[in-house]
Amino acid sequence: MSNIYINTKIIYQWMLMLSFGFLTTTAYSQTDNNKNEVTVIAAYEPTISDAFKLNFNPGIKDTIFELPKFTYGIQSTKIPTNFQIEPIKPAKIVGEPITKLYKNLLKAGFGTYTTPYFELFANSVRSKTYAIGLHVKHLSSTGNIKEYANSNYSNNELEIYGRSYLKKATLDGEIFFHRDVVHYYGFKTMDFPNYNDDAIRQRYALIGFNTAYTSNYLDTNKVNHQFSLGFYNLSDYYSSHENNLKLGINLDKNLQLFDFTDKQTLGIKTNLDYYNNGGDLRPSSNSMILAFKPYISTQFGEYMISVGVDASIATTTGASSKLHFYPNIEASLAIIPKILKIYGGFTGGLSKNSFKSISDENPYITTTSPLGFASKQFEIYGGINSSLTKSIDFNASISNASTDNMPLFVNDTMNPAHNIFTVVYDKVNLLKISAGFLFKYDEKMNIALAANLYRYSTDKEAEAWHKPGFDASLTIRYNISNKIVCRAEVYTFTKMYAKTFANGVMKSEEISGMVDINLGLEYRYSKILSGFINLNNLGAMRYQNWYNYPNQRFSFMAGVTYAF
Repeated sequence: MSNIYINTKIIYQWMLMLSFGFLTTTAYSQTDNNKNEVTVIAAYEPTISDAFKLNFNPGIKDTIFELPKFTYGIQSTKIPTNFQIEPIKPAKIVGEPITKLYKNLLKAGFGTYTTPYFELFANSVRSKTYAIGLHVKHLSSTGNIKEYANSNYSNNELEIYGRSYLKKATLDGEIFFHRDVVHYYGFKTMDFPNYNDDAIRQRYALIGFNTAYTSNYLDTNKVNHQFSLGFYNLSDYYSSHENNLKLGINLDKNLQLFDFTDKQTLGIKTNLDYYNNGGDLRPSSNSMILAFKPYISTQFGEYMISVGVDASIATTTGASSKLHFYPNIEASLAIIPKILKIYGGFTGGLSKNSFKSISDENPYITTTSPLGFASKQFEIYGGINSSLTKSIDFNASISNASTDNMPLFVNDTMNPAHNIFTVVYDKVNLLKISAGFLFKYDEKMNIALAANLYRYSTDKEAEAWHKPGFDASLTIRYNISNKIVCRAEVYTFTKMYAKTFANGVMKSEEISGMVDINLGLEYRYSKILSGFINLNNLGAMRYQNWYNYPNQRFSFMAGVTYAF
């Protein structure tokens, strides 16, 4: 049974394959958008493709490529050329013309309070070998101040100066003569109706010379040196006199003592300051200061430092000599070169309270004012200098100093009118803060502002007599087309104190502060001729620089200037 079943199954398979061979097959082909129908009628014949054996062997392909060798050459041909030079005319440089200098300048004017004014400057013109000049000045007033004694004054100056340019040095010299007259007018005439003009007259006559010889070596290895010599004689109306001789020697040389900077400067300053005083009312005396100031300084990059000491010997007739030592240290830092610099120092020094120094500060002193030495025990200071732009400069500083025997002016009670001052000495500590501002705009405008704040601390005296706590000044100058020059000045100081006595009891008298406003106008008619007008004390304030010495109120002066 199983055999019949198998055969029947094979028969069915063959019949199915034969039936499939007779089936029709339809194929379609399409070209573009048209359809073609093909009918194929044939028996199915399956086929098997013949197998072929690969008839090549595998191998490694070498990828190294050897460059072909070439040889080549360039056959140069020289082509002759001709170049002819045409001469070039030299350029003509048209420089600015040299400004014409005038040898002489004359200024003259006249003002209220019967005030004549005259001033002459005479100088040599450009020279490579020398310079010489003359200065003459006169200013006086015969106008009186209401209710007060005769306040006439006169100031006279004559100066001849010169400079010689040597091969390796410069020689400077000057001769001077000053004659100033004042009156002790610090009282009201109604209180002393029988006063004598001659009795309140004072006259100072000063004559002397200064000279200096200064090396100007180009070789930095040379020893730089300066020798100076000066002398003056000062006498007053009451035959008091003072002779002063000054001798100075300064030496310095660049060395290399340490490796932390390229070079150091080692130097010494030596000064001899001798005084002889005497007169009909003053006993003769001699005094001297001899100072030695060695130092060493160096600069590395933006830093500068100088370290030294001041050893000064003070001698006076009838007293033993005394040796003083003071520090002399200074340092600076250029934060922005030529634009911003800060500095500081610690120093001190010895000076003479001479007849000339105190009379220059206050001409209304008595002829027998006590003299002496002022010793600045120390001064600590610091500040900043800045050139913000080419047109703006600014500076500010602060200092604290302690001085033995600082001169202070008080009214002399030995005189019935209390119109003459004498000097008292005290140890004074001073804290000072200063600031300054300068603005320049071409030649058209200049503005200068300066201010100082003072804080005095005295040892024995109740106040620092005649010392204001604050002062300031403002100056504005404006040039209109180099034809009209306007000037305005404002000066002010705060209150100060004077030492007075009432019924034998000392008291501090307050001197009020003030604001002084001045105006000036100059009209330049030509380069050599101009006229000017000055208006002083526009507020007509009756202020005092010294106790019971009022200044003139509003004043007016007009004049001319002439160059030739």
